[in-house]
Amino acid sequence: MKFIRLLLAEAGLDEWRLIGSVTLSGAAMALMMTIVNSVADLKPGMEIDWSNLLLFLLCALAVISMQVYSLNLTTQLCERMVGRTRVRIADLVRRSELDGLEHVGAVRVYDTIVRETATISSSAPIIVYSATSLVALVFAAIYIAALSLLSFLVVGALLSAWAYVYYLSGRNARDGMVVAKTAEARFFELVAHLLYGFKEVKLNAARGDDLEKVHLAAASRDTEHKNILAVRQFGRGMAVSFTVFYTLLGSAVFVLPQHLGDVQAAMKVVYVVIFMYTIVEGTTRSLPVLTRTNLALDNIDELEATLVRTAHVFPETGLAMPTSFTRIVLDGVVYAYRDADGSGGFTIGPCDVALTPGETVFVVGNNGSGKSTLTRVITRLYAPAAGAILWDGQLVDDANVRQYRSLFSAVYADFHLFDRLYGMEGVDAEVVRGLLAKVGLADKVTYEAGRFSTTALSTGQRKRLALVVALIEDRPIYVLDELSADQDPTFRRRYYEEFLPELKARGKTLIVVSHDDRYFGMADRVLIMEDGQFKREGAES
Repeated sequence: MKFIRLLLAEAGLDEWRLIGSVTLSGAAMALMMTIVNSVADLKPGMEIDWSNLLLFLLCALAVISMQVYSLNLTTQLCERMVGRTRVRIADLVRRSELDGLEHVGAVRVYDTIVRETATISSSAPIIVYSATSLVALVFAAIYIAALSLLSFLVVGALLSAWAYVYYLSGRNARDGMVVAKTAEARFFELVAHLLYGFKEVKLNAARGDDLEKVHLAAASRDTEHKNILAVRQFGRGMAVSFTVFYTLLGSAVFVLPQHLGDVQAAMKVVYVVIFMYTIVEGTTRSLPVLTRTNLALDNIDELEATLVRTAHVFPETGLAMPTSFTRIVLDGVVYAYRDADGSGGFTIGPCDVALTPGETVFVVGNNGSGKSTLTRVITRLYAPAAGAILWDGQLVDDANVRQYRSLFSAVYADFHLFDRLYGMEGVDAEVVRGLLAKVGLADKVTYEAGRFSTTALSTGQRKRLALVVALIEDRPIYVLDELSADQDPTFRRRYYEEFLPELKARGKTLIVVSHDDRYFGMADRVLIMEDGQFKREGAES
């Protein structure tokens, strides 16, 4: 089983401790069964066999202590494996290209990091119980062989049949669980639409009814149906497994005594088979959990393989992050979105643009014209499909892209607000408070102990807080995508007439995506985009 292999690999030097504790626990469990069998020979009035009683108590102590030890160790290993998996996925996400991560989807990454790893964490007790039970099963079979070779052959044949059915049940049920999980993923996508589109749903009753009563309800029924089918597959497998084992039990009770000369030996075999039944029943009932665990591991592997294809290992060049530049050139740059099937989508370019220190460039155009895509290409979050980006005469590639990106502070249209200033050490709290006051957020947000008191603000206020973070970064180039949108007239005026001129006076290059044509005159150049192309470029005065 895949999970067992990974668990033992994770154990390292503890591998033999884990194997030893499970083996000792299973052996002690089987030995307890043999002691019970031997005590069954006692006649009424006979003295208590104190040696067997002591041995029984020692075995019980061994089973309990080794079960607890192996459970603690397995839990520790599971959590370590889960922790490393989460960190590994987070590292792959961080090294992924933006367009690759967009294709994977944040929901899938989050689901894998949270739900799939939680499935692995919760499986530790089942793994310990199943492994211990199987060891006890092996020792019980050896004990039967010591009692009667014929009994051993019969029991061995039927146990082999049970093991085969158990394997087939897991394999068939896994296929059903894959189908059920796909249906469940679709259901969660629709729930996400309901949550993230709540405002639009509240404003449009027809949209809400269609989403909830038609699509969500249908997805829920489909998920329910497929989960039921998966459980039924488990049920069929369990029924066959129990049929095999009841056949074994019936053979032990009714058939073997007829072929064994020793009645006591026959009864001992019956007792052992009953003992085996309790083990097999518990192990069979654990099959759904074990199958889900292996499926979770497969999903994690699949996500990691997908992320690896878009991730890069950037060279540790040891170069300091730049604080200035001379010239950035987009030379015939083309970028094309790709649909899920790999076919081409919206394309911008060829784009020829040069940026120099201290200039203000406005990027304007209708919605969907490619303005935001252009800013992602300029910052090299999107790698060009054709053409080149030149930074001070050098080609921007994987060897220097980290240094190149550090030239930019950006507030994108779909920006994210962090609760603290990650990666910025030694920030003067008074400077932060001064900037909060400057953007009119001093009465809304405080900055204490390296973090903001809240990010639960209006859209316009969130953009102002994002601007504060960008100002603290203090990088050579600012990319401001529709930052003036959702602002009140007073702050919009201050943004164009105070903030942008102040940044320009400090020698910052400003790339401003805007629809505010009344302020276009503040730009050194205006790039007008239409259908992914530059319609024209000109200087404004």
